Amino acid sequence: MDRLVKLGEKKSRLVLGLMSGTSLDGVDLALSKLEGQGPGLKIKPLAFRTYPMPDHWRKRIQAAFKADTEELCRVHYDLGRYFADLVTALLKEIDLPLDKLDLIGSHGQTLFHVPGHSSLQIGEADIIAQRTRTPVIFDFRAADIAAGGQGAPLVSYLDQILFQNESENIVLLNIGGLSNLTFLPKESQDPTLAFDTGPGNAILNELAEIITDGELSYDRDGLIAQKGKLNHGLLEELLKEDYFAMPPPKSTGRELFGKRYTQEQLKNHPEIPKEDLMRSLVSLVSQSISQSIKRFLPETGRMLISGGGSHHPLLILEIKEQLPEIKVEIFEEIGGITADSKEAVAFSVLAHERINGTPTNLPSATGAKRKVVLGKIALP
Repeated sequence: MDRLVKLGEKKSRLVLGLMSGTSLDGVDLALSKLEGQGPGLKIKPLAFRTYPMPDHWRKRIQAAFKADTEELCRVHYDLGRYFADLVTALLKEIDLPLDKLDLIGSHGQTLFHVPGHSSLQIGEADIIAQRTRTPVIFDFRAADIAAGGQGAPLVSYLDQILFQNESENIVLLNIGGLSNLTFLPKESQDPTLAFDTGPGNAILNELAEIITDGELSYDRDGLIAQKGKLNHGLLEELLKEDYFAMPPPKSTGRELFGKRYTQEQLKNHPEIPKEDLMRSLVSLVSQSISQSIKRFLPETGRMLISGGGSHHPLLILEIKEQLPEIKVEIFEEIGGITADSKEAVAFSVLAHERINGTPTNLPSATGAKRKVVLGKIALP
């Protein structure tokens, strides 16, 4: 506890954010120097790495979605060991002694998300804390859910800090395994809005793996999709999904838009060539995003896109075509934070603010009844 007290008294902290997303393509680690709190928080990015998800780990996590209790228990702890190994590997790579690291913010790997009821992330935090000899903040979603919220999205807190002085309404879109957005109004008294729009890379990655018999874990540069033809009838059918019409606050997960979803489309439409199915699922992602913006957001003139989906040429082209009134750009960098590092940086920020005792959920985005401090603490 003495260490925790001293950590709370520090003016600035070296904090590592660790993020493993729903796309299962890699684990992101971002090291930052953080000082202050709330709107005045200063962020100095120091290092960022994405460690590709090993094939055996990707398959084990995929299997864990339907695993028995014993395997769920084992993978939870084993994944904690793997995350700890990545932390020590990064610090060794940048020549930073382990005792110089103040704090780790670990999102963990989401296995199941029941909006407004519960959310399960695995990767045992105490294992990470003991192996790195560093306090770990984890389980960021529980407090918001306990306060009546969805438990998601959470990156909106960082979005507010980075874009608080914009002179126009702006949308920040992240296309990861799922797609989510943050709407930041130019008028500070207006509420920030954020929600999951629906599917993202997860369903595309699953289909790429099936089409290539496991040779590829994702559709690099959208080459498979570009070989296919859009099936308009299928797209129209898929867009009838109830989730798309639900007003925010709302969130979703791989339970709805993941492996099972892709397998169901293959089973229900055996007559559709797989390349055509890929092409149609790309349009499902783009149209679920564009329709959400048109349905639920005030008028906006600018949108920045981050996440793995920002590298998919066909997907980005379709979004631009569907939203001609909006200036669509790829989030490149702001203050040293890149499109790829933003989510990992966000969890370093949430960890830092947990030590500060600063509430970091946005009730206007999650639907929580009140602001709460997010994250639990695992001490070495």
